[in-house]
Amino acid sequence: MKKTVTLGAVMAVAMLAGCGGDADMAHQRNKVGVPDCSHLSSGPISKTSGTAAEGRPMPDVGLQCLGEGPTVSMARATSKGVTLVTVWASWCRPCRSESPLIADAYRRYHDRVAFLGVDYAESDASEAISFAGEVGLAFPQLQDPDSTIRGAWQVSGVPVTFIVRDGTIVTRHSGQWRSQQELNSAIDKALERPS
Repeated sequence: MKKTVTLGAVMAVAMLAGCGGDADMAHQRNKVGVPDCSHLSSGPISKTSGTAAEGRPMPDVGLQCLGEGPTVSMARATSKGVTLVTVWASWCRPCRSESPLIADAYRRYHDRVAFLGVDYAESDASEAISFAGEVGLAFPQLQDPDSTIRGAWQVSGVPVTFIVRDGTIVTRHSGQWRSQQELNSAIDKALERPS
């Protein structure tokens, strides 16, 4: 009986690791506190187009979980409630400077706002995972090594933050947030329901 339970537990862990991608990357993500993103909406990517501007729908792109895993539909992932999407790179100094503000906002708002990170234009997933863990981005992270969002979201540099409510971009902020108050005010604005 004990062998059966142990074998069942080992198989369950192996299946869960498979859902989150490569076991080594999953271990590295867990070690630094970056959660798996296999729970996010995957499936076909819609053929949306348009500008990633305030008041417009979030253009859909498919981005893979950082360090292997499913491809996530960004339009679906941002379609319900308020979602903050931060676009960063480990080689970006302003991203490093801004990350404590993003991490603090996550701690403050995580029960009311979904947070997603996008590692931009970087081919080394392990370096990106280390960076995310080091700076406290303890929420699901996706990767865009081929700069897909450059065209789809008109991203020409990082950091960039999108705050999306029910699939529509409420705030698009290019560059580093100047203060915690500035970032929190943008999130509070998105949480307010229009009358």
